[in-house]
Amino acid sequence: MVDIGEAERPGSGSWVLVALAWIAVGLPLLWGIWTTLQKAAVLFR
Repeated sequence: MVDIGEAERPGSGSWVLVALAWIAVGLPLLWGIWTTLQKAAVLFR
């Protein structure tokens, strides 16, 4: 049985991949939210 405390820490390259994955998901999400808010603002004018 492997203790969690004995597990190796992820390398620095994996953190870069996590950051890139967040950017790849976050940018289209933010664009979609921004576009939706702009279109919703037109309805309330």
